[in-house]
Amino acid sequence: MRVAGRRKAAVTLPRAFTPVVEPQTGERFSGAMTMALLLGCLPLFAQSFYYLHEFTLPYLLSKGWPVLTLPASLYAALRLQLPARRLYLIYFAYALGLTPFISILQLGNGLVDAIITTVKIWPLTYYFGLSAVLFWLSPTFLRTKTALVVLGAGTFILMLALWILMPSSSYVNDPQLGKLFMIEEERGYRIYMPMFFGALYLFYLTRSFIQRPNVLVPLAILLGFVLLLTIYKQRAAIAAMFLVCGYGFLISLAPRLRLLAGGLAVATVPLALAYFMLRDIEGLTDSLGGSLTVRQTSFALGSAFLGEDPWRWLFGVGATTRFGSITLADIFQNSNFYVADLGWFGVVFEYGIVGAVLLAGLYVLSYFVLLRAARVGDDPMQLALSDYVLYMLITSPVYSLVFTPGELGVVLALGVYMSRVHGRLPSTAAPAHRISFSTHRHRTRT
Repeated sequence: MRVAGRRKAAVTLPRAFTPVVEPQTGERFSGAMTMALLLGCLPLFAQSFYYLHEFTLPYLLSKGWPVLTLPASLYAALRLQLPARRLYLIYFAYALGLTPFISILQLGNGLVDAIITTVKIWPLTYYFGLSAVLFWLSPTFLRTKTALVVLGAGTFILMLALWILMPSSSYVNDPQLGKLFMIEEERGYRIYMPMFFGALYLFYLTRSFIQRPNVLVPLAILLGFVLLLTIYKQRAAIAAMFLVCGYGFLISLAPRLRLLAGGLAVATVPLALAYFMLRDIEGLTDSLGGSLTVRQTSFALGSAFLGEDPWRWLFGVGATTRFGSITLADIFQNSNFYVADLGWFGVVFEYGIVGAVLLAGLYVLSYFVLLRAARVGDDPMQLALSDYVLYMLITSPVYSLVFTPGELGVVLALGVYMSRVHGRLPSTAAPAHRISFSTHRHRTRT
């Protein structure tokens, strides 16, 4: 008997997201072992130690992680039916196949040096590598979510503990000596904490509060931002996290409240920025410190090098390594040229407009894949994963998207896996002739 009521709107999913009859069953290892493996490998996939060279072992392990997980990445790329796989492979063909040879022609790189310059985008393979690892471990939805919450909350707890316990002598003013504990003229003492899991945790708390209001959650979010402002002090990143949290709250309001809150935000934010800029434009410039000067210098040198050559603008000029026979500092006769500080212009400089369009398409497609999967599952952690891609896009004018590209692969792999293990999306290997998503036994479809 059919019960009368309001009819729910149908959700149309792409073919790769067609629901399956049989959900995934069981984990490969015990719960404690699975959790330990997740807590151990997720920071490596998320590039948490990728630039912390003062910690030798995790730093070297993080640098070599794309090579160590290459078999898993190849397996996933060839055997698992993953969303956005084709665009990923097209971008790899361009960035790994064409760009190194362009750098040989344009910058005078040797063949080995040209190949080494591609190392920084290898972490993009983590989409495939982590998908294969999750496929192999088969953690439950709740265990995967719990691991992310533990790592997120642990980021802030560890940051506060380090701030309290570490002596002032641990802080250095030279990035070559260390990048975790830093002291700067403009920002003073600060901890440059890897914030992938911390930012994801803030987005998760925001989405959780919207679904189940609890007075403690806003206090936890507020405490998180207080710690960021007093310890982390990375201005653009903090502002982007605040905007994404605001967006998550705004988008979940009722239509009329959303319109009212959105109108207030559109009206007040530009006015507030204009007020502070007009009040003390000189002080604002000074607060940006040396980072603004370095970016201005790098942009001027880079745009002059590209010049009026359309081929350089279209396909870029590649990059060099600091260990190669020739470096960008040698070419420009300036040690303050950093492509990573130029945001999208840095991407165009290295990969050209074609490469920048492919990379932007990769991020935008990943965002919509995650957003669609999150809407089906309707879980705050899945929504937080889509929010993180939005966060990366917001910061992309300042921080190059190839600075930590593994983060995109991680959030996409987690989002796709969590949706599928939730029982709402299909097994990774959809065709009947391929291995099913369960790692314990072969299945046949009837």
